[in-house]
Amino acid sequence: MNPEVIIHGFETSNNMKVRIALGFKEIPYEFRTIDPRDRAPIVRLSGQHLTPVMVHADRVLFDSAAILRYLEANFSGRPKLFGDSHREQWAIEDLELFARLTLAGPMMELVHHRVYGGTVDDAMQQRCAAAFAGAAATLVDTLQGREWLVGDAMTAADVTAAAVVYRILQSKLFDLPQGSERIQQWVDRVMAYDRYLESS
Repeated sequence: MNPEVIIHGFETSNNMKVRIALGFKEIPYEFRTIDPRDRAPIVRLSGQHLTPVMVHADRVLFDSAAILRYLEANFSGRPKLFGDSHREQWAIEDLELFARLTLAGPMMELVHHRVYGGTVDDAMQQRCAAAFAGAAATLVDTLQGREWLVGDAMTAADVTAAAVVYRILQSKLFDLPQGSERIQQWVDRVMAYDRYLESS
């Protein structure tokens, strides 16, 4: 089956969440891995340095949140990422923001510090680990008695937050706090849609 979509990127939570969304919506795609140290190909393609970059027909998009919204608007008749009501969409967008800032923030602080030549000392590691544990506790509370963060089906809120948690655990930056079995089960349900992970 020929892919409808090409994604250029590498193993980050933002790339993973786009692949999860494509898998959830059953949209054929090809994932083309770039070297994160050489961004020239995606700069030529999209005019900027960050991944993922998506190509669909003659359209080129970047920014994972924008790509999720593009998929929702342009692939109708497929499972929805943004809920069935105005209220649900508000809740989903609030949780997307939480995932990008509060949940991913401790990871990004360490990553950016290292990329710019800094050394992560014990105090910084412990502070970021505590911040992640606090954000994870919010997820535990939100998932109490339910399978998904918003409504009765997976949404962009689950896609965004679970990809962050998966990437953090995969890179062994932080551990989940005690009593987080529900989070691990939820992450496993979401990540099952990342067909690229299954095939690699």
